[in-house]
Amino acid sequence: MKKVLTIIQLAIVAGIIIYGTVSLYRGDFEGAYATFPFLLLYYVWFVARKRRKDPEETDDNMNP
Repeated sequence: MKKVLTIIQLAIVAGIIIYGTVSLYRGDFEGAYATFPFLLLYYVWFVARKRRKDPEETDDNMNP
């Protein structure tokens, strides 16, 4: 189940990045900048939240 959710998250993030890139190339700057809040929300919701849950695991991985 976790693998399916990970694939869905990657697909959503990739879609947002592709949309923003295509919007930039087309000159639609409002459309491109509209994607940044979604990416920031994703980062705060998933990445920063996970780092807060297990800070000692990330410290162990950083120091060999």
